[in-house]
Amino acid sequence: MDVAPARKEKARQEWGHVAGLEFRTAEATAFLADTSETFDVVLSIFGAVWFVDPEKLLPLVRARMATGGILAFSHLPPGSQAPRPGKAGMRHDHTPGEWVHILGSHGFGDADATVLAPPQGAEVATMLIRAVAS
Repeated sequence: MDVAPARKEKARQEWGHVAGLEFRTAEATAFLADTSETFDVVLSIFGAVWFVDPEKLLPLVRARMATGGILAFSHLPPGSQAPRPGKAGMRHDHTPGEWVHILGSHGFGDADATVLAPPQGAEVATMLIRAVAS
């Protein structure tokens, strides 16, 4: 799921051969508030978890996840980019420790946050966060 329609088509091109996958265009909080589906895995790659207030998003995510399910997400480390006019909304930049605390306060345990060094030739690292719905 992505808010941008072009991402749905890109996902279909890349992953359409995988049985059982669905590709949807929707805003994350609206979708999660309206669906009755439950999920074993929620993955956000430089997506909703970075751009939506965690106080609003995480309760909705947790409510739709099966106990023991995995929430995983990535974004740039805090402070690695200055705000840029005309780009997507506010980013919720938190340190690894802050994410572990925030996730714990919203029903996720066994959280781990790691900053990976940038690939060769790149300058910016990536933060990966994983937690279990408890």
